[in-house]
Amino acid sequence: MSGKREALSNVGGPVEARGDPAFRFVLAAAMRAQDPDPETGELLVARDALTHGFHAYPARMHPAVARVVLQELSIGPGSEVLDPFCGSGTVAVEAMVAGWQSIGSDLDPLALRLARVKTERRSARERDRFLARCAAVAEASERRVRDRVEVRARLSAEERAWYDAHVLKELAGLLEEIRAIDHEADRRALELVFSAILVKFSRQRAETAERAAGKRIRKGLPTEFFVRKGQELARGWAELEAAVPRSHHAPRFVLSDARTLPQTLAGEYRCDLVLTSPPYGGTYDYLAHHARRHAWLGINPKKLREGEIGARRQLSGSSSGSGSAARERWDAQMLAVLEAIAALLDPEGVAVLLVGDAQLGEIREPADAQLERLAGAAELEIIAVASQPRPDWRGGSPRREHLVGLRPRDPR
Repeated sequence: MSGKREALSNVGGPVEARGDPAFRFVLAAAMRAQDPDPETGELLVARDALTHGFHAYPARMHPAVARVVLQELSIGPGSEVLDPFCGSGTVAVEAMVAGWQSIGSDLDPLALRLARVKTERRSARERDRFLARCAAVAEASERRVRDRVEVRARLSAEERAWYDAHVLKELAGLLEEIRAIDHEADRRALELVFSAILVKFSRQRAETAERAAGKRIRKGLPTEFFVRKGQELARGWAELEAAVPRSHHAPRFVLSDARTLPQTLAGEYRCDLVLTSPPYGGTYDYLAHHARRHAWLGINPKKLREGEIGARRQLSGSSSGSGSAARERWDAQMLAVLEAIAALLDPEGVAVLLVGDAQLGEIREPADAQLERLAGAAELEIIAVASQPRPDWRGGSPRREHLVGLRPRDPR
């Protein structure tokens, strides 16, 4: 790939773009869209706009990135976008607003449940009904707490240890009241509202920090936050209903490993755009991050445990082996992802990947360089790259985040 490098001033740090002139500016604009306007301080899209922010999800794509890419790369009504690592559904939500057809895939059933709830279109009447049920659940929960009603949390002893006794009891009562609701859509949505508050009221320090921390939580507070989260979801649905055009496409979601997605979708499926954010190598463990939620919601994470790619436990932990071994493992995982993307792209289509530098033991692996090394073997070629520094919790030099554009390689 050739192309002049250009550093673009940005409140969040300089954006360096290279490659095809037109495409690199699309990618750079998408990177810049995450940061406040330097003159007005306003965001193109707030991180919590629409239904985006109601439930935490580590390292999710900023909705502004998805919005800019979808706006700039649309080829007209009926354009189809695929997100093989859909997570909480950021791309799917923005695709609805932009008029794209979309398919989202993930290996974690929790992600698919969350994405489906976040992309529901609910009328004012349906939102009011949901809020009434949310309030009724909270009222019943408060009564349980006040009357000291006995309830058993269906959790292992290991999971129960993450909660103070009174919090455990209150959460178990909340979930029991939710599961007594006979309306399936509202029950599913309220389960995700419950999921949204779990880490906050556990002893887990934070969403991405699995170690325990002391927290003082008074009785009734989990129920109060449950109501607030329910109201937040209803507001997000209202914003989504106002933003989505009258004629729109409902997104589809499938449970699949990204590497075997061509087999999952089967047939002659091809998309115009792949827009996704694969895991950042050696950075997160989604299996651990969502362990509290999997346990309460009865989700079996077996496939995620076996198939999660880029996990810190595989690439940066004591079991990952040497840095070179971790790099080979990470390369093999990403090559399989690129091969799947190549198989699913229309010959005239493009893929845009939001990737972050990997941490493979002591080795810092630039994510853009990795894709440049692997693309050819997957019959893809790099069109353009936009990169921006990001703070590194480990300290030292910043890591970089990249938007990388790829297209099928010309067989000639």
